[in-house]
Order: sequence, then structure tokens, then C-alpha cells
Amino acid sequence: MKLCVTRSWALLFILFTGIANGVELDREGQYSSVIVPLLKDHCISCHGVEKKKGRVSLHDIGIEIKNGKSMDLWARVLEQIETGEMPPEDERQPTAIERQLVVNWIKDTLVLAGRGFELKSKLLLPEHGNRVSHELLFNGEIKGPAFTPSRLWRMSPHVYRGKRYPLRVAGGIEAEPVAYASKASGIRDYASQEIMGESGFLSLKMALDDIISNQLHTKESYKAITEAKEFPSSDAMCRVIREEFQRSTGRSIKPEEMDRYLTFMQKNLKQGGLETGLKISILGIYLSTEAVYRMELGRGDPDEHGRQMLSPQEVSLALAYAFADTPPSQIPILQQALKQDQLSQKEDIEIVVRRMIAAGHPPLRRNMPAAYFPRMIQEGEHGYGWYPRIVRFFEEFFLYPKAAGTFKDSSGEAIGSRALVGAPQGHVSAILNEDNHVFKELLTSPRFNNNKFAMLARLKNRYAKDLNRVTPEQALKRYNEGLKHARHLKDETFRAGILTDNSWLIAHSTNDANDPVHRGIWIRQRLLAGNVPDLPIGVDASVPEDPHKTLRERFEVTRKEECWKCHRTINPLGMPFESFDDRGWVRKALYFDRVKNIYLPQPFIHQEQLEKLRQKGVVDIIPVDASGEIFGTGEPGIDGPVRDAREFVQRLARSTRVRQSIIRHAFRFWMGRNEMLSDSVSLIAADQAYVQSGGKFSEVLVALLTSDSFLYRKADHSLIAKTNSKK
Repeated sequence: MKLCVTRSWALLFILFTGIANGVELDREGQYSSVIVPLLKDHCISCHGVEKKKGRVSLHDIGIEIKNGKSMDLWARVLEQIETGEMPPEDERQPTAIERQLVVNWIKDTLVLAGRGFELKSKLLLPEHGNRVSHELLFNGEIKGPAFTPSRLWRMSPHVYRGKRYPLRVAGGIEAEPVAYASKASGIRDYASQEIMGESGFLSLKMALDDIISNQLHTKESYKAITEAKEFPSSDAMCRVIREEFQRSTGRSIKPEEMDRYLTFMQKNLKQGGLETGLKISILGIYLSTEAVYRMELGRGDPDEHGRQMLSPQEVSLALAYAFADTPPSQIPILQQALKQDQLSQKEDIEIVVRRMIAAGHPPLRRNMPAAYFPRMIQEGEHGYGWYPRIVRFFEEFFLYPKAAGTFKDSSGEAIGSRALVGAPQGHVSAILNEDNHVFKELLTSPRFNNNKFAMLARLKNRYAKDLNRVTPEQALKRYNEGLKHARHLKDETFRAGILTDNSWLIAHSTNDANDPVHRGIWIRQRLLAGNVPDLPIGVDASVPEDPHKTLRERFEVTRKEECWKCHRTINPLGMPFESFDDRGWVRKALYFDRVKNIYLPQPFIHQEQLEKLRQKGVVDIIPVDASGEIFGTGEPGIDGPVRDAREFVQRLARSTRVRQSIIRHAFRFWMGRNEMLSDSVSLIAADQAYVQSGGKFSEVLVALLTSDSFLYRKADHSLIAKTNSKK
């Protein structure tokens, strides 16, 4: 039964007045008027008295959670509804509003039953971000207001490197004094739920202690204290405090803070001696809350929605770490903006963001390949696509750098680890700097073939530039050197986009085979904004080994009823990449050795020799079946069967849902948290900015970094109320 307009708006009011304003609605009233009718319409026919699919019955589940069994049942229902697994796709579906109402009601019920901490923890995990309704985020029904909860955001190892604590950086602990590990997966980048535990704090203290100790007699400002003949002057102490406070927090020290730290240092020097006293004093600065966490509390006046805008200093930090790993004191554009009070109004902040994008960044020298042409690809051009944080987003999104650490036990042609990562990194940054239909280019660009024709054109282009930079003899020498290396290039034209690059394919493979399950999961979660339920306890997820069967044949085991429910949404998305072997090389056939009775790896023999073996009946040549299917976008011309990886990625690149899913992940990365329904306005603005600009990712950045979600903070009053109630 389709909802009438009146009822639809009534449900929308119930849903969003609760979400936006924190109004506690009548739980029993919701159950009888909303939840029970929805259960009857969409669930009871399969999970009732007569029919109990999956041994689940919901006809008498009730409003009260009296024992662990009913609590677990509601939790199972919640997961099935959130992930979109229920109702099944061939059944009549509830609307997005109805689905969200059930989700909210179950969560409230589980919170009352003592499961609130578990639910809140899961909500924060990046891999659970897609459980927020995609339809409600982008259909325009939610009008705001957007905000981010007030928080402390843990500094990343990259930021510590950017603070430049040591004079000379030789790598290791000096360059990056704190490690970071998390059980969370997906786009997260040190979100606010990641805290500095005791072990991490002690490790940081030890690392910083070493850094300071190594500079006590090499750094001029330190030497003025440690090598002083008499008790150091206040000027010498103030200089150290001022420099190290600026370095560690990214802002200038205030007079009252200077007085406090000066008194602290004077006391330490008197009691501990010059060296120990100085070390303790600097550690006090380096380990202060503002040096370990980014302070994002919102220090402006509250507006009518109870939100507070970030202060200019907070905005400068947020923008600095949105683009790079260095504090605002090292970024002239932000220094100037702070001095001229250009970080307190949204319109001025947009001007500053655009200046930073226009200023760009020189190419990164990390992962610089030794191989000739991959090195040329990564040399690139100066532009915003080389900002460290932007490079890192696409690394975390596509995960292609994982290829360098994927051990290969199969036979086949290899690529050096630096070339494997450096070349796609160069292509990604070039696409961003060109800034034209970025997502389509990332997913379909022929440049990822790295074929002889394209590389020779690149070589000629560099030769023309060299004629204006060096002598003709030097330019010709470089050109001829490139021609020698070009003899090893392939003539591939099948590849289209980064998902067909060796790096992505290897990163999403095992050590000796393709991995259609994890490739399918990646597509479903990253490009289709979909969900994959947690693997049930006790389920053996391994696929039987059988050297006599193709990978597709071995995966037939997943068609069992208890498996296919999930694998139906995964396997067809991963199978098109059978167009490649596990090292990412294009293939059109499989080779079965009748003598050895096994499938051979990609052969090293010429096609003529292979044909002779086939004619002798030694080898069977079997065409690769790389067919698959796209589903779940709901878009005509996108959903449906595909022949191979090339058709697969080209069709995905035209999808609205794919575009919006990438923007959702970008939102996650730059906000440091998952989406909330109240972020709808911010997400729609970013999506429209991309479409209206002809596919400029720079416009997505402008929209996100000037959004209310980025600029406004709001205290978690429900948490405060709960805390006060326990006192």
C-alpha cells in the first residue's frame, strides 16, 4: 500500500522532529501506530505464526525487552533493516522514511535495554557509515540544520611529521613519533572516536623525550639554556616557549599562557638542572591537550539551533589539516587570512579555500619509482591534486598502495613495488589537476593502460619542454634514453580506469589468486553505498581448493541457500575482474594442461607455441568468463548484466549513485566522522557543485569545507543529560 501524501508528511515529521530537536517521542504510541503496521505490511507474512523463515517469528515480538533472547532478536531485525537485506528485494519495500522510523525505534528500545554504548560505538565505525539511508541523504526532504558534534580530534602521525619537531629528519621515530593502529576499516583518518590510550601516550612521551634530548646541544634556542654559564635569562626561556608552543599547537601563545609556562620552566630549571628542567618544560608543551588533539569545540556564540561556529583559529587548523599535514603557521595563505580576519564568515572562508586550491602543491616524491616511465608519470605537474591529504584520501578510498605489500606466490610477470604504487598515484593526481569529470576519468580513463603509444606521446611532450630548459644535446640524450626503455612497453588498450590497474587488482587479491568476494564487497560498499552484513558466527567462509576447476566453478559452493543470500550481492560485482590474472595482467583465456590435469598460470610461451600444444591435445584453451552484473542503483542503463571488467567500470562511471557514494566517502574523510541524516544539505550541495561544474573535484572540496557540517559544532546535550543524571 503506497503512503498517501498526508501520512508521508506525518511520518516525516515524527522522524525528523526527533532527530533534529532531540524531542523524546512517545515510544508506545510509535509502536502501536507506526511499528506494528509496518511489521504487518512487510514482515509477518514471512516471519509470523505459520511461516518462520530463518526460524524467525516477529508476530509476538512485543514492545518490552524482557530477556536476552528478545533483545538479540530486535538487534538482528535492526541489522537486516539497516543493511537493506530485509525485506528481500523481490518483495514490496517500505519507504526510506518508514525504514528509518523502524531503525530509530529499535535503537531507542535497545538503548533502554542497556545496549546504547554498543550501538553508539558501531555508529562511529567508518564501515557502518553506509547504514545511514542513502535515499534520505540525497532526496532533499531533510532541510538541516547540519553540524558536527563538539570534539577533540586526535593528531595523526602525518601531522606530527608536519610539526617538524626534530632539526634533521632521517626517518623512523624522529620523523613520525607516534604510531597508529585501529580495528576500524574504511575511510576514517583519525576520526573523533579514536583516542590516545595510555600505551600510545607513553610511547609518544618516550619518542618526544628522545627528540628533545637529541637537540639539547644542537638547537640554538635550546643551547642558550643548556649551555648558559648562569641561570638562563627570561628572554631565552620565552624564546623556547614561544617557538615550541607555536610548533606543537599551530598558533601563537597568549600572554597568560606565556606567564604560566615561564613560571613552570623556571621552577623546573631550578629543581632539575638546566638539561632535565628544559626537557620537562618542553614535554609539558608537547604533551598538552592542544598539541595531542585538534580542538574543535566551536567557540562562537550559539545560534537559534544551538550550534556554535568554529573560531577563526579553529577554522585555520581545520583548513590546514584538510589540505596538508602542516599547521597553519606554516601556510602563508592561512596566516594572512587570520591576520585579516577572513576566517569568521562563510563567504570569506570560501575565498581562502579557493586560494589554497589555486596555490596547489608540488608533486610528492614519496614512492618515486625507479622504472623509467612510471617515474615520468609520477613527476606530474604542480596542482591541488598533490596536496598530501588529497593524495591520502584517494589512497584510502581505492586502497591501491596495499598492492606494494601484497606477497605474490603465483608465477607471472611482476612490477616493482614503487612503480606499482607510484604510477597510479601520478595518474590520480593528474586527473585531479585536470579537474574535468574527475570520477568518470578515475573509473574509465585509458591512461591506466600505460601503453607504448601513450608513453611515447608523453616522452615527446617532455622532450619539447626539455628543449626550453636544457641544451638540445641534453634533451636529445634524455629522449633517446626513453626510447630504449620504451621497447619493454606493452600495447594494451583494454584497461579503463584505476580498477583495472595492476595496483588495485593486486591489492584486492590473495597471494596466488583473484579475490572476487573482497572485490565485490569493495564495489558494493565504496561505489554503490551498499552494506554487507557481518559474517555469521560459525560460518566457514573458505572456498574449497581444486586445481581442476576454474575460480568461477569453485565459487559455485557459494550458491547454497544459506550463502547466496549475501553472495548474490557480492560475487556478480567481483567476477568481471576475471578479465585479469591475479597479478593484474589482461587475459582472454585459461589454459588446462591435460597431462598435469591442472589449470596453468598465465603462460610465458608465445601464442604460436600454445596453439601447437592445443593442436596436439596437450592444452585446452578455455575463454575467460568475466561476466557479472550491476544491481542496486535503480538506474536504467546501469543495472543489468555486463560482459567484462571494461563494460563494468564504464557503466558504473555513469551512475548517479556511484557519484554520490564517492562524495559520501569524501565527506567522511574530511569531516572525520560518518554522515548523519542532518548532513543531507551539505551532501546535496557537494553533489550539485560537482555536477554543475562539469565534474570538478575541487568544487566538491569547496562545498564540503564551507558546509555547516564542517564549520559548526554542537554539544551532545543528551550525553550531558545522561552524565548529570548519574551524579
